[in-house]
Amino acid sequence: MRKSAMFLLVGIVGAMTILNGCQSAKTPPTTPTPQEIIKLRVSGYKAGSEIGAIPELNDQFMKENPGIQVIYEGMPGVPYSKYIKNKFAVNDAPDVIMLHPGEEHWGYAKLGFIRDLSEEPWATQFTPTALEAVSLDGKVYGTPNDTVVLGVYYNKDLFKKLSLQTPTNWSEFLAVCARLKEAGITPISIGNYDGWMTLVSLFAMGSSLIQDPDFNRKINAREIKFNGTWNEMTKMWFALNDIGYLTPNSTTVTMDQAQKEFTDGHAGMFINGSWALDGLLKANPDYKLGMFAMPAASTKEGTVLTVAAGTTWAINNKTKQLDAALKYLDFWAREQTLRQWTQTQGAFLTLRGAESDVPAELSEIYGFIEEGRIHEYLSNRWEQSGPAVDELMASVQGVYLDALTIEEMLTNVDDAWDRSASKGGGFR
Repeated sequence: MRKSAMFLLVGIVGAMTILNGCQSAKTPPTTPTPQEIIKLRVSGYKAGSEIGAIPELNDQFMKENPGIQVIYEGMPGVPYSKYIKNKFAVNDAPDVIMLHPGEEHWGYAKLGFIRDLSEEPWATQFTPTALEAVSLDGKVYGTPNDTVVLGVYYNKDLFKKLSLQTPTNWSEFLAVCARLKEAGITPISIGNYDGWMTLVSLFAMGSSLIQDPDFNRKINAREIKFNGTWNEMTKMWFALNDIGYLTPNSTTVTMDQAQKEFTDGHAGMFINGSWALDGLLKANPDYKLGMFAMPAASTKEGTVLTVAAGTTWAINNKTKQLDAALKYLDFWAREQTLRQWTQTQGAFLTLRGAESDVPAELSEIYGFIEEGRIHEYLSNRWEQSGPAVDELMASVQGVYLDALTIEEMLTNVDDAWDRSASKGGGFR
């Protein structure tokens, strides 16, 4: 009986094996469906020598998220702002957008173009000061990636050769310029092909010279205007050109060309943001340089450093790749990511409790931050910052070319502001 049962069991198993074999022969094994690759469009105003760690960080993100392909498009800040504005206008904005902090970021938030990210876990990880640059009406609309500074880079070897000390006030600064010119060196390398470097220089000066703590409220209310408040500062700046302390014919020189003049050792100083440090060092790895705060004040104590949130990421409110975009911002909110990013931007961390790695080249100006001798980027709170800044960059070229007076330049800025305000415009 037991033998009969055993034979029956073996027969059943054998039959099942044959049937399975027949079934396998008739039905080939199914091939797994390839994972669909999500293409995440990301745009920013970091490109060329200022792109920093973006390519490496994008590669890291894609390695962690093999189903997402980041397509990054970068361009300089002036054309970029117009490009993004136009992309939103035709409903074709990228999924993730880098925005200038302050009015530009707030402007897109007011229009509902960028997503409220207040509930994201990383929203509480940043310092309150940093979050202010990306927050509106108590809601967070992006990541404040870094804090940057504006200052004067200088060639340490050249200063040592000429026995020059870093200047701490305006008269000392003029004396340094004079000594460099006497030595046959361009004192300040600058490119004004688009006027941006003059804008940066005026902003670096303005933190020390625009001393009215109520300036932003008054300029927004039109109680005061640029023509009448910026005249003395702009005269100080353009006097440098008249004396021959700036790159000759600078309206024909690009920023990259001005940077090369500096890194090649043909100029003693170069006014720019801390974000330019990585590009400067890559251009000449053997270069010894430092940075000091623009000493526009008449006294050392009056010198104030210009600081700002450097870059911010926001998410297009109409993105079709929301999950991927949220993962991208979560990646950028990590300390490891931001530490790698800030190291290539000469910038400082914006995370609570995180100590920044201060590059040796910026050690001289870090004391200003520790002492609180700082002022935010001048245009951050201007309600018509875009039109005002664009007109300022255009009109400064007219002054260099003797086509405009300083008063006419500043009046142009005021007129651009008022025209935009009358049409309900504003941010860049």
